[in-house]
Amino acid sequence: MTDLVRAAGGLVVRTIDGVRVLALVHRPGYDDWTFPKGKLQVGETDEETALREVAEETGLRCTLVRDLGTVHYRDRDDRPKVVRYWAMQAIGRDVSVPNTEVDELRWLSEADASELLSYDHDRDLLAGYTRGEGDATAYLVRHAKAGSRDKWHEDDALRPLSKAGRRQADALITTFRGMEIARIVSSPSVRCVQTVRPLALDRGLPVETSDALAEGADLGDALALLAELTPTPTVLCSHGDVIPALVLHLVDRGATIVGERDWKKGSMWMLEREDGRVARASYLPPPDVG
Repeated sequence: MTDLVRAAGGLVVRTIDGVRVLALVHRPGYDDWTFPKGKLQVGETDEETALREVAEETGLRCTLVRDLGTVHYRDRDDRPKVVRYWAMQAIGRDVSVPNTEVDELRWLSEADASELLSYDHDRDLLAGYTRGEGDATAYLVRHAKAGSRDKWHEDDALRPLSKAGRRQADALITTFRGMEIARIVSSPSVRCVQTVRPLALDRGLPVETSDALAEGADLGDALALLAELTPTPTVLCSHGDVIPALVLHLVDRGATIVGERDWKKGSMWMLEREDGRVARASYLPPPDVG
């Protein structure tokens, strides 16, 4: 009786010149084109394996976006193999050892990827990913560092970012590089608008404002806005009272927190949806701007 081989990997997605593309790798040992993946190591979870293998084979540090389920087939030694995949987004380069199993990485449109893939089970996985679209990720950003509230004597909504906050705002361009964004919505407060303006200019998008994201906003209004944006990948910039209330409410409704739980200025929560609801909330710390 043969042992089951367990593995995990990812469909890594980014946007280049307005076109969504996926990462395919070439393995010279097999002379095939496939999605990055690899076998579980002792003590690893499926999620840990997927992120590690993608980093090793592509050099990319990624975050999990959506669980795509499993693919079953028999490997070249005729052993049953199950591979669990996630849709992923790259959030930066990764320092990793050279990978001897992969000699080329290509970013391809979904149509081109389907044509190049070597295996029917990979093409089926890609088709399932495409059919499952419609539940877009929302990116909940807390405004960057602002001047002291105690030293500001005008309307607090007019309080601007500090020098450090402006550096954090500029760094969001890099944080979101390769991520699909269709709208940017902000609290009307100046410090929130200033936080997302560099990103908006980089993407050629307007900064929309909504009172549902304002400091002291009603949780129901914020949830209604989030629900309205379900089909649209959107950046939402808000405050240190609204963001924790939103995230904790979503957790109470069944969402899973991935990683640490924090709300620092300039940080971001990725809200990943499945079947119309937020299934996972992942915290990304503020960019390191010194």
